[in-house]
Amino acid sequence: MPHSRKKLTKTILSRFAAHFEGDLILPENRLYSRARRVWNHAIDQYPQLIARCRNSDDIIRAVQLARDYNLLPAVRGGGHSFAGHGVCDGGIVIDLSALKQTIIDPVRRMVRISPGVLGNELDCVTQAFKLAVPLGSCPSTGVVGYALGGGAGSLTPKFGYACDHIARCQLITADAREITASQGEHKDLFWALRGAGSNFGIVTALELQLDHVDQVLSGHLKYPIGQATKVLAFIEQYAQAIPDELFLLLAVLPHPGDRMLNVSVVWPGDPKRGAKVLAPLRQYLKPTEDTIQIRSYLEEQRAGSDNPGDGDYSTYRRAGHLEDLGAETIDAIVEHATRAPTEASGITMIYWHGPWSSEPRDDAFGFRQTGYHYWIHSYWQRANEALPAQRWVKGFFDTLAPYSSGAVYVNDLQNEGQERVRAAYGDKYERLRALKRKYDPTNFFRVNQNIPPN
Repeated sequence: MPHSRKKLTKTILSRFAAHFEGDLILPENRLYSRARRVWNHAIDQYPQLIARCRNSDDIIRAVQLARDYNLLPAVRGGGHSFAGHGVCDGGIVIDLSALKQTIIDPVRRMVRISPGVLGNELDCVTQAFKLAVPLGSCPSTGVVGYALGGGAGSLTPKFGYACDHIARCQLITADAREITASQGEHKDLFWALRGAGSNFGIVTALELQLDHVDQVLSGHLKYPIGQATKVLAFIEQYAQAIPDELFLLLAVLPHPGDRMLNVSVVWPGDPKRGAKVLAPLRQYLKPTEDTIQIRSYLEEQRAGSDNPGDGDYSTYRRAGHLEDLGAETIDAIVEHATRAPTEASGITMIYWHGPWSSEPRDDAFGFRQTGYHYWIHSYWQRANEALPAQRWVKGFFDTLAPYSSGAVYVNDLQNEGQERVRAAYGDKYERLRALKRKYDPTNFFRVNQNIPPN
């Protein structure tokens, strides 16, 4: 990126603020301390200013300011990036959290959203018409950022990833132009946005195709950790024959008195057929808890998450992919999960299968993998818990590495280096670099899982 000799003075900031319709938050502002924080409190960075935008013109002004004064730009939507990419040290945060417009066309099954819309906010709008787009279960995640990185959720086995539902993107480019990308306009950029979107611009509006979703058969089965080896071995065989639409999640998470293996399912099809599919799983070993029942999709979305709960948490995670669950892999999982250093630590695995996870698509999303997508995670609130938690995650991840394929889902990455970003995109990486050279040759947008142009 070219260097500038211009100095950002108070006079220049005053002029900028005079034409900026949103809020300009500086370090001396009482709102600054909270505004600089992102969801992961392990990220503790101090931007020079925070530009909380009200419209696209504000975003363009903020981009121009960053370009003119060589400010490192971080773009914040929901602020939920595990790597903390919604903030930076010494630069400018282009904060989109106030942009929350949602326009739904239930006849065409389309929705247009602004970049500040969160998952639970979109679900409430779409479910009013018995419609949905695949999203994760954490309600505070920003939809646009999540979808641009892929976007996996309980509807993925049946309907695909969130990026598969993107029909059109409106965005601000690195040279402060507002353009549209779709199958008919800037088609090459549209390809890149669906999977690597944060590298190519600031999306100001996203149009998503919706699917009909009303009730689902869903819930969880809980087993004592002592039964985890048997249950995981059974699931490895059971999973091979399940229909494409069944969502299957396995997690070793905290439970009062002991750690438990949690097996969660979501079946969005005919409930009678779903009950037959789930019968072998529910009958294999008697769980300590079985909550599987018919419920609304909105209720299911509100119930499911591996987040620790309310409060300000720091977190560290490492993620990967297992093609299967062999005996040695299961032993390693049970051993490490049993001796987690904090209560809010564990491993979560989703069994991806079916055509959306195995067949190539014409987009940049690089994680269409059958098998078990896993993430090892630890949360803490006290500073003295940080180092043991991080060591445990790293040790667990290193133990699973010999059994892992090397693939990784980009939305799960922390700041782990360029090789891990390459692994997230696989054979699409070099095409993405070429497009980066075309649309962002100075790597202006680089506070992300970065694809450098050179």
